[in-house]
Amino acid sequence: MERLVHAVKVVWRSERLLLQNEIRLGARRAQLNALAGLVSIIGVVMLSLAAFFALVPPLGQALAALVVGFVDLLVAAVLVWYASSLEPGPELGMIKEMRDLALTDIEEEAALAEAELMAIKKELTTFLRNPFDALLPAAIVPLLTSVVRGLGSKKKSD
Repeated sequence: MERLVHAVKVVWRSERLLLQNEIRLGARRAQLNALAGLVSIIGVVMLSLAAFFALVPPLGQALAALVVGFVDLLVAAVLVWYASSLEPGPELGMIKEMRDLALTDIEEEAALAEAELMAIKKELTTFLRNPFDALLPAAIVPLLTSVVRGLGSKKKSD
């Protein structure tokens, strides 16, 4: 029973750690995607300004705004790519392995408990059908021991 409780605790802790890791990873991805969204908005604004300034005869201001806008969009694209490429750490494999071992232990304990219950059921069925046959094997050794002692004490007294 101790082993079953230990296995359940290990599964519980493993699942909790896996969930915490997923939440942490999701939060980092969301933060980077939000930053990429902000940079994209700035890039779109700059591109709009660049288009506006492109219509103005002196092209110096328009070209500068256009370059800044494209750089902002490039940074946003890199951030989105980085956020999507994040992978869980190497400790996650060990946690999953521990969880799987604990689940295997739980399955083994459940199988043992089931086998014990089936044996008890079989013994109970046998006892209920014919109580004398069920009790006889357990009573033979003490009965024979008593008979042998009784015969031995008769011989000593004769």
